[in-house]
Amino acid sequence: MKKSHKFAIAGAVIFLTIVALIYTAFQQSSVYYMTVPELKSKGSSVVGQGLRASGQVKDGTINYDSEKLILNFDAFEKEMSSEIIHVTYKGIKPDSFKAGVEVILEGKYDPQENLFKAKTLLVKCPSRYEGKTPPPDYKQEKPTEGGKV
Repeated sequence: MKKSHKFAIAGAVIFLTIVALIYTAFQQSSVYYMTVPELKSKGSSVVGQGLRASGQVKDGTINYDSEKLILNFDAFEKEMSSEIIHVTYKGIKPDSFKAGVEVILEGKYDPQENLFKAKTLLVKCPSRYEGKTPPPDYKQEKPTEGGKV
């Protein structure tokens, strides 16, 4: 066999190995994102699967054990407040976590207990980063030549 054929075969094997590794990594890290009603409608078809869900924290349901670092609360969808899931999360409670905030959960859902066991809990808080609304009489000056106001 010629030297050039050996290099071509080795290159093809390396290329296919890289493609297989990328595909496997993508399959393991990709998680379907759904709302609380979608999650509940899936029922037993999502048992054992890694999932990502979003919802709002229901007022009056937050229970945090700071010694064991266990956070329990209920989450619901704004438009469909009747659809509720119970959430348990083991870890430090985020600073901005409170009733009414929107959360992103990653973990597994048990439809028998209507319990989402979250491994990751993220709080969405866009209002903290939005600027203040200027007063009605505010007029922004246009920059002059050279970029100075």
